[in-house]
Amino acid sequence: MTERNLDMRQSGARDLMATSLKAHRARAGLSVRALGKEINFTHGYIARVETGTQMPSESLTRALDAHFETDGLFAGLMVLASHDGAPNYSRAALMKERTAVRIQVLTGNTLPGLLQTPEYARALFASAAPKAPPETFDDAVILRRERSHTALEREEPAFYWAIMDEAALARPVGGKEIMCEALRHMHTMTCRQNIVVQVLPFTAGAYSMLGGSFTALTGPDGSCMTYVESFSSGATIEEPRRVAELLHQFDHSQARALPESESLEMIEQYERRYADE
Repeated sequence: MTERNLDMRQSGARDLMATSLKAHRARAGLSVRALGKEINFTHGYIARVETGTQMPSESLTRALDAHFETDGLFAGLMVLASHDGAPNYSRAALMKERTAVRIQVLTGNTLPGLLQTPEYARALFASAAPKAPPETFDDAVILRRERSHTALEREEPAFYWAIMDEAALARPVGGKEIMCEALRHMHTMTCRQNIVVQVLPFTAGAYSMLGGSFTALTGPDGSCMTYVESFSSGATIEEPRRVAELLHQFDHSQARALPESESLEMIEQYERRYADE
Protein backbone atom coordinates (compact mmCIF):
# COMPACT_ATOMS: atom_id res chain seq x y z
CA MET A 1 0.00 0.00 0.00
CA THR A 2 1.38 3.41 -0.92
CA GLU A 3 1.64 6.27 1.56
CA ARG A 4 -1.02 8.11 -0.44
CA ASN A 5 -3.45 5.18 -0.19
CA LEU A 6 -2.74 4.92 3.54
CA ASP A 7 -3.55 8.61 3.99
CA MET A 8 -6.72 8.26 1.91
CA ARG A 9 -8.04 5.37 3.99
CA GLN A 10 -7.28 7.11 7.26
CA SER A 11 -8.70 10.43 6.07
CA GLY A 12 -11.83 8.69 4.77
CA ALA A 13 -12.46 7.04 8.13
CA ARG A 14 -11.96 10.36 9.95
CA ASP A 15 -14.39 12.07 7.58
CA LEU A 16 -16.92 9.29 8.09
CA MET A 17 -16.57 9.67 11.86
CA ALA A 18 -17.26 13.41 11.56
CA THR A 19 -20.21 13.11 9.17
CA SER A 20 -21.75 10.21 11.15
CA LEU A 21 -21.65 12.21 14.37
CA LYS A 22 -23.17 15.25 12.70
CA ALA A 23 -25.91 13.18 11.05
CA HIS A 24 -26.90 11.34 14.22
CA ARG A 25 -26.91 14.56 16.24
CA ALA A 26 -29.07 16.33 13.65
CA ARG A 27 -31.44 13.37 13.43
CA ALA A 28 -31.87 13.53 17.20
CA GLY A 29 -32.67 17.25 16.96
CA LEU A 30 -29.80 18.24 19.21
CA SER A 31 -27.42 21.17 19.02
CA VAL A 32 -23.75 20.53 19.69
CA ARG A 33 -24.12 22.18 23.09
CA ALA A 34 -27.21 20.12 23.96
CA LEU A 35 -25.50 16.87 23.00
CA GLY A 36 -22.52 17.81 25.12
CA LYS A 37 -24.74 18.32 28.15
CA GLU A 38 -26.54 15.02 27.64
CA ILE A 39 -23.39 12.90 27.41
CA ASN A 40 -21.26 15.07 29.74
CA PHE A 41 -18.62 16.25 27.24
CA THR A 42 -17.78 19.82 26.29
CA HIS A 43 -19.48 21.20 23.20
CA GLY A 44 -16.12 22.45 21.89
CA TYR A 45 -14.71 18.94 21.96
CA ILE A 46 -17.72 17.54 20.11
CA ALA A 47 -17.52 20.36 17.56
CA ARG A 48 -13.88 19.52 16.82
CA VAL A 49 -14.80 15.88 16.27
CA GLU A 50 -17.61 16.93 13.92
CA THR A 51 -15.22 19.02 11.84
CA GLY A 52 -12.62 16.26 11.74
CA THR A 53 -9.96 18.32 13.50
CA GLN A 54 -9.78 16.00 16.50
CA MET A 55 -10.37 12.30 17.01
CA PRO A 56 -12.66 11.26 19.87
CA SER A 57 -11.40 9.40 22.89
CA GLU A 58 -12.54 5.87 23.65
CA SER A 59 -14.79 7.22 26.39
CA LEU A 60 -16.48 9.62 23.95
CA THR A 61 -17.06 6.92 21.32
CA ARG A 62 -18.61 4.69 23.99
CA ALA A 63 -20.83 7.56 25.10
CA LEU A 64 -21.92 8.28 21.51
CA ASP A 65 -22.69 4.62 20.78
CA ALA A 66 -24.70 4.37 24.00
CA HIS A 67 -26.57 7.63 23.45
CA PHE A 68 -27.46 7.05 19.80
CA GLU A 69 -27.76 3.26 20.19
CA THR A 70 -25.44 2.74 17.22
CA ASP A 71 -24.19 -0.72 18.27
CA GLY A 72 -20.46 0.05 18.19
CA LEU A 73 -20.44 2.23 15.06
CA PHE A 74 -18.36 5.06 16.52
CA ALA A 75 -15.97 2.74 18.35
CA GLY A 76 -15.38 0.81 15.11
CA LEU A 77 -14.79 3.99 13.10
CA MET A 78 -12.25 5.15 15.65
CA VAL A 79 -10.23 1.95 15.18
CA LEU A 80 -10.05 2.51 11.42
CA ALA A 81 -9.41 6.24 11.68
CA SER A 82 -6.63 5.87 14.20
CA HIS A 83 -3.96 4.50 11.88
CA ASP A 84 -3.91 0.76 12.39
CA GLY A 85 -5.17 0.96 15.92
CA ALA A 86 -2.78 3.65 17.16
CA PRO A 87 -4.01 7.16 18.03
CA ASN A 88 -3.60 10.10 15.63
CA TYR A 89 -0.49 11.38 17.34
CA SER A 90 1.41 8.27 16.21
CA ARG A 91 1.13 9.03 12.51
CA ALA A 92 4.64 10.48 12.31
CA ALA A 93 6.01 7.35 13.97
CA LEU A 94 4.18 5.09 11.52
CA MET A 95 5.67 6.99 8.60
CA LYS A 96 9.19 6.79 10.07
CA GLU A 97 8.75 3.07 10.66
CA ARG A 98 8.63 2.50 6.90
CA THR A 99 12.28 3.49 6.45
CA ALA A 100 13.69 2.73 9.92
CA VAL A 101 16.96 0.81 10.03
CA ARG A 102 16.38 -0.21 13.65
CA ILE A 103 13.19 -0.68 15.65
CA GLN A 104 13.19 -1.26 19.42
CA VAL A 105 9.91 -2.18 21.09
CA LEU A 106 8.70 -2.90 24.61
CA THR A 107 5.14 -4.15 25.06
CA GLY A 108 3.12 -4.94 28.15
CA ASN A 109 -0.10 -6.89 27.64
CA THR A 110 0.05 -7.67 23.92
CA LEU A 111 2.44 -9.36 21.53
CA PRO A 112 4.71 -6.98 19.56
CA GLY A 113 2.63 -5.43 16.78
CA LEU A 114 4.83 -6.29 13.81
CA LEU A 115 5.01 -9.95 14.90
CA GLN A 116 1.26 -10.47 15.24
CA THR A 117 -0.81 -12.75 13.03
CA PRO A 118 -3.83 -11.21 11.25
CA GLU A 119 -6.18 -13.25 13.46
CA TYR A 120 -4.53 -12.00 16.65
CA ALA A 121 -4.59 -8.41 15.39
CA ARG A 122 -8.27 -8.70 14.47
CA ALA A 123 -9.08 -9.98 17.96
CA LEU A 124 -7.28 -6.99 19.47
CA PHE A 125 -9.11 -4.48 17.26
CA ALA A 126 -12.45 -6.16 17.96
CA SER A 127 -11.85 -5.87 21.70
CA ALA A 128 -11.87 -2.07 21.30
CA ALA A 129 -15.28 -2.19 19.59
CA PRO A 130 -16.95 -5.48 20.55
CA LYS A 131 -20.30 -4.62 18.95
CA ALA A 132 -18.91 -3.44 15.61
CA PRO A 133 -19.44 -5.64 12.52
CA PRO A 134 -16.41 -7.93 11.84
CA GLU A 135 -15.68 -6.31 8.48
CA THR A 136 -15.08 -3.00 10.28
CA PHE A 137 -11.54 -4.13 11.04
CA ASP A 138 -10.54 -5.49 7.62
CA ASP A 139 -8.51 -2.42 6.62
CA ALA A 140 -6.81 -2.18 10.02
CA VAL A 141 -5.73 -5.84 9.84
CA ILE A 142 -4.40 -5.38 6.29
CA LEU A 143 -2.49 -2.26 7.28
CA ARG A 144 -0.83 -4.01 10.21
CA ARG A 145 0.29 -6.88 7.99
CA GLU A 146 1.66 -4.45 5.42
CA ARG A 147 3.53 -2.57 8.14
CA SER A 148 5.21 -5.81 9.17
CA HIS A 149 6.12 -6.70 5.59
CA THR A 150 7.48 -3.23 4.85
CA ALA A 151 9.64 -3.03 7.98
CA LEU A 152 10.79 -6.62 8.45
CA GLU A 153 10.64 -8.37 5.08
CA ARG A 154 11.95 -5.80 2.61
CA GLU A 155 15.26 -6.25 0.79
CA GLU A 156 17.17 -4.54 3.60
CA PRO A 157 14.90 -5.08 6.62
CA ALA A 158 15.05 -3.13 9.85
CA PHE A 159 16.81 -4.65 12.84
CA TYR A 160 13.92 -5.41 15.19
CA TRP A 161 14.43 -5.94 18.93
CA ALA A 162 11.27 -6.61 20.94
CA ILE A 163 10.95 -6.98 24.69
CA MET A 164 7.61 -8.24 25.93
CA ASP A 165 6.07 -8.76 29.33
CA GLU A 166 5.17 -12.36 30.16
CA ALA A 167 1.62 -11.04 30.59
CA ALA A 168 1.38 -10.84 26.79
CA LEU A 169 2.02 -14.60 26.61
CA ALA A 170 -0.37 -15.46 29.42
CA ARG A 171 -3.32 -13.46 28.05
CA PRO A 172 -5.21 -15.62 25.48
CA VAL A 173 -6.25 -12.90 23.04
CA GLY A 174 -8.84 -14.31 20.67
CA GLY A 175 -8.86 -17.70 22.36
CA LYS A 176 -6.38 -20.54 22.75
CA GLU A 177 -6.26 -21.54 19.06
CA ILE A 178 -5.52 -18.01 17.82
CA MET A 179 -3.00 -17.54 20.62
CA CYS A 180 -1.20 -20.78 19.82
CA GLU A 181 -0.85 -19.84 16.15
CA ALA A 182 0.27 -16.32 17.09
CA LEU A 183 3.08 -17.67 19.30
CA ARG A 184 4.09 -20.18 16.63
CA HIS A 185 4.29 -17.37 14.06
CA MET A 186 6.29 -15.13 16.38
CA HIS A 187 8.71 -17.96 17.12
CA THR A 188 9.18 -18.53 13.38
CA MET A 189 9.87 -14.84 12.82
CA THR A 190 12.66 -14.93 15.41
CA CYS A 191 14.57 -17.28 13.11
CA ARG A 192 15.31 -14.26 10.92
CA GLN A 193 18.71 -12.72 11.54
CA ASN A 194 17.24 -9.23 11.98
CA ILE A 195 14.72 -10.13 14.71
CA VAL A 196 15.32 -10.65 18.44
CA VAL A 197 12.64 -11.22 21.08
CA GLN A 198 13.10 -11.24 24.85
CA VAL A 199 10.57 -11.85 27.62
CA LEU A 200 10.30 -9.96 30.88
CA PRO A 201 9.16 -12.76 33.24
CA PHE A 202 6.79 -12.22 36.12
CA THR A 203 9.65 -13.14 38.43
CA ALA A 204 11.52 -10.01 37.33
CA GLY A 205 9.07 -7.92 39.32
CA ALA A 206 8.52 -4.27 38.45
CA TYR A 207 10.47 -2.50 35.74
CA SER A 208 10.72 1.11 34.61
CA MET A 209 8.26 0.88 31.70
CA LEU A 210 5.65 -1.27 33.44
CA GLY A 211 2.11 -0.37 32.38
CA GLY A 212 2.82 1.08 28.94
CA SER A 213 4.50 0.41 25.63
CA PHE A 214 7.55 1.95 24.01
CA THR A 215 8.90 2.13 20.46
CA ALA A 216 12.18 3.65 19.27
CA LEU A 217 12.72 4.17 15.54
CA THR A 218 16.19 4.88 14.17
CA GLY A 219 16.26 6.32 10.66
CA PRO A 220 18.89 5.90 7.94
CA ASP A 221 20.41 9.23 8.99
CA GLY A 222 20.84 8.05 12.60
CA SER A 223 18.04 10.21 14.01
CA CYS A 224 15.81 8.55 16.58
CA MET A 225 12.13 9.05 17.29
CA THR A 226 10.36 7.43 20.24
CA TYR A 227 6.71 6.72 20.80
CA VAL A 228 5.32 6.09 24.29
CA GLU A 229 1.79 4.87 24.85
CA SER A 230 -0.32 4.20 27.93
CA PHE A 231 -3.90 3.00 28.32
CA SER A 232 -5.63 5.76 26.35
CA SER A 233 -2.95 8.26 25.38
CA GLY A 234 0.44 8.44 23.76
CA ALA A 235 3.09 10.80 22.49
CA THR A 236 5.76 10.97 19.81
CA ILE A 237 9.05 12.29 21.21
CA GLU A 238 12.03 13.55 19.22
CA GLU A 239 13.82 15.90 21.65
CA PRO A 240 17.32 14.34 21.97
CA ARG A 241 17.63 14.55 25.75
CA ARG A 242 14.21 13.03 26.33
CA VAL A 243 14.88 10.32 23.74
CA ALA A 244 18.12 9.45 25.53
CA GLU A 245 16.29 9.19 28.87
CA LEU A 246 13.70 6.84 27.39
CA LEU A 247 16.34 4.67 25.74
CA HIS A 248 18.09 4.48 29.11
CA GLN A 249 14.87 3.18 30.68
CA PHE A 250 14.50 0.72 27.82
CA ASP A 251 18.03 -0.57 28.48
CA HIS A 252 17.19 -1.06 32.16
CA SER A 253 14.08 -3.06 31.22
CA GLN A 254 16.10 -5.10 28.75
CA ALA A 255 18.61 -5.95 31.47
CA ARG A 256 15.79 -7.50 33.53
CA ALA A 257 14.55 -9.64 30.63
CA LEU A 258 15.45 -13.26 30.03
CA PRO A 259 18.28 -13.99 27.55
CA GLU A 260 17.09 -14.70 24.01
CA SER A 261 17.40 -18.50 24.28
CA GLU A 262 15.46 -18.65 27.56
CA SER A 263 12.86 -16.26 26.17
CA LEU A 264 12.24 -18.54 23.20
CA GLU A 265 11.92 -21.49 25.56
CA MET A 266 9.24 -19.64 27.52
CA ILE A 267 7.38 -18.75 24.31
CA GLU A 268 7.46 -22.44 23.31
CA GLN A 269 6.15 -23.46 26.74
CA TYR A 270 3.14 -21.17 26.40
CA GLU A 271 2.59 -22.33 22.83
CA ARG A 272 2.48 -25.97 23.96
CA ARG A 273 0.19 -25.06 26.84
CA TYR A 274 -2.36 -23.46 24.52
CA ALA A 275 -2.08 -26.40 22.09
CA ASP A 276 -2.65 -28.96 24.84
CA GLU A 277 -5.64 -27.10 26.24
